[in-house]
Amino acid sequence: MTVPATRIAGKAAATIVIALAGGVFLPHGPAVAQDSPVNICRNAGDDNMLRPLPPSLLAAAKAAFGRDLEGPDQANTAVWRCMGGRAYVCLPGGDRHCGRADSQPMATPEASAYCSTHPDSAAVPSHATGRDTIFSWGCEGKAAKNKGSVRSVDPRGFVKEYWRPLE
Repeated sequence: MTVPATRIAGKAAATIVIALAGGVFLPHGPAVAQDSPVNICRNAGDDNMLRPLPPSLLAAAKAAFGRDLEGPDQANTAVWRCMGGRAYVCLPGGDRHCGRADSQPMATPEASAYCSTHPDSAAVPSHATGRDTIFSWGCEGKAAKNKGSVRSVDPRGFVKEYWRPLE
């Protein structure tokens, strides 16, 4: 029996995709979870992938931020990433956004809509600007107005003030 070449190519492609997926995901799977973020980052250099902080490192995260964290689930929300060969931790919550920063100086459609219904407001709330913005926003008449930067961005594009190195 003869099998069409396209069928063989399709199976080969599927095998390659499965093999590549295994290769891509295995380093971030159980083998890496047994190693510490500090050791992983020494080898990785820069890696923007956000990973859950292991509960065993919650005390180090608290020390990095110099304050206690509230709630027993805080360990489940803390994340880490690599920058410059070091592990950095972020504790999301409130207006603190751990993803990449929005450094675009243009108003979001939501901020513009807010100002159209709240003219001359001194501030635009984060639900309208987005928690990831580095700017303060207000309303000048019915137009959203960029009032300047209130946060800085690290070399990898994240809000610098929200990330601390893990030692």
